[in-house]
Amino acid sequence: MKILVINTGSSSLKYDLFDMARETVIFRGEIDQIGQEQATHITSAGQSQETEKQVEIPDHGAAVDEMLATLFREALDSPGHLAGVAHRVLLGGRYRSATLIDAEVLAELRRMIPFVHLHHPVMIAEIEACQSRLPEAKHVAVFDNFFHHTIPEEAAVYGLPYRYFADQGYHRTGYHGFSHAYVAARAAEFVGRPLEELKIISCHLGNGASVCAVKFGRSVDTSMGMTPQEGLLMGTRCGDVDPVLLPVIMQQESLSPEQMIDMLCEESGLLGLSGLSRNMLEIEAACRQGNTRAQLTFNAFCYRVKRYIGAMLMPLGGCDVLIFTGGIGEHSPEVRAAILAGTSDLGFAIDQAKNSQSQGPTEQERVLDITAPSSRVRLLAIKTFEELIMARQCHEVVTGL
Repeated sequence: MKILVINTGSSSLKYDLFDMARETVIFRGEIDQIGQEQATHITSAGQSQETEKQVEIPDHGAAVDEMLATLFREALDSPGHLAGVAHRVLLGGRYRSATLIDAEVLAELRRMIPFVHLHHPVMIAEIEACQSRLPEAKHVAVFDNFFHHTIPEEAAVYGLPYRYFADQGYHRTGYHGFSHAYVAARAAEFVGRPLEELKIISCHLGNGASVCAVKFGRSVDTSMGMTPQEGLLMGTRCGDVDPVLLPVIMQQESLSPEQMIDMLCEESGLLGLSGLSRNMLEIEAACRQGNTRAQLTFNAFCYRVKRYIGAMLMPLGGCDVLIFTGGIGEHSPEVRAAILAGTSDLGFAIDQAKNSQSQGPTEQERVLDITAPSSRVRLLAIKTFEELIMARQCHEVVTGL
């Protein structure tokens, strides 16, 4: 049985074709800079070398055409060999678990557009394009916030008038659920203990970033809110900000709500603070050259993660394993070291030699243990595999029909 997993961004489309008998990726690709003069399409089959080409991709419908043409040329004999397509959905509204996509599901996803306005319109366009081109396949929505439905109400509710919680359903939903779920289970396997016995803090640090408290296999708190803007500093997202600042800035600069949302989502975070880049590697390079704004940005990012790790400790009542994952968490020893600086008395003692290895966790060795002998908490960098969780959820829906 073959499952295609699709992850659509505002200007990108990533896809992985799984053989579910072995839970392995047969073929994967990424189309980036959709809508630009030239898009980039990177592909690889299994563990083979990546190939890259420049293509004209004016919109997500054209990206779907390019993806399917490549798959049927390189990895699939016919549409009939594709059992299911998993479409990653950020916010499912009233839908909490993976579900077959129909008109009612699409209507609910459209209702969620105001909360994730950059992602949902292009994601819906991608889903509809796939449905029209693959009418025989089972199309399944898999929800990024599924892992956080176990967060208790007292942690999920906002301090707004109660009607917004009771009538509108506005509450902390969280994101990066596939990543937090995968790395928590992988950590339990690595340390040789049942997940149901462990207290885990998972730090997914990338262009989007969040911290999650996992108690005995269940998410009990997370830094992201009902939208992906709350919590940590991110590539272009502001994270936590005093809410009263927003109407003040809107008045001062005569900004519309749409312009303010664009500023919070696209012009803030690492990019907005540094004035240089949303890429942490570029910010770290600027720090080494003495750029003070880059250093402030680096320090602010690491401090915010440190603060949220502390915030997760109390609900958990301790920590057995601390995980770093995501592009930054897996590949920046400088970030990991800065976050854990001065925390050895709390039980977080990092082995600097292991941490400074030039290569983080890899496809073959998905876990890098950076724990010092004196540490009471196991410290791990884990290469996440969100697509596997999505493929499994899609597989369950398809085989259960």
